[in-house]
Amino acid sequence: MPNLVLLGIQGSGKGTQANLLSKHYGFDHLNVGSLLRKEMENRTAIGDQIRDYMLRGDLVPDEHIFSIIEPILTEDADKLVLDGFPRTINQAEYLEGKIPVEYAIYFELGDKVAKKRLSSRRVCQNCQANYNLLLNSYLREERCKKCGQLLERRGDDNQLAINRRIDAFHKQTKPVISFFEQRDRLLRVDAQKKPKIIHEELVSKLNL
Repeated sequence: MPNLVLLGIQGSGKGTQANLLSKHYGFDHLNVGSLLRKEMENRTAIGDQIRDYMLRGDLVPDEHIFSIIEPILTEDADKLVLDGFPRTINQAEYLEGKIPVEYAIYFELGDKVAKKRLSSRRVCQNCQANYNLLLNSYLREERCKKCGQLLERRGDDNQLAINRRIDAFHKQTKPVISFFEQRDRLLRVDAQKKPKIIHEELVSKLNL
């Protein structure tokens, strides 16, 4: 069965589309960023080692990423939507040696829009639901619509960390796009469109 990789600058909507695609096709959503944040919250050995990288907006070293996802990428792993991985050529080569990838979807978005979206992200203190004030303008009091608790900015969404993550994308993740394009597995998407429209376009283009 196919596996999908979602690529794009931070704020391009990968997480939203990963959720939609997972529900539509019955795939498992592998959100590496969420796995890393969970390690930090649980104060694991890896969580303590990656904390400074995450808060600065730097890419977490490959060895820590591999140790977290190794148990998931087994030989019979299929029907995965990989969100936030791979982010380096080394990670792409590692993935290629583990499981087949049917499509790598690249969500194209400019830096200016990405920064605006990232600075508008909020997460619920209680249930961890994610929101974006640009898309959810009704959240005037910045409270979660699910449980009513206050929303807060993620610790790694400060302006300095945002700039560092975008810089890391251009320097280290852009080559991954070429990696999949050379293998005729790349699908480009205009990430400025509304999420519903993007999802409908993806479903019509993916031969799954």
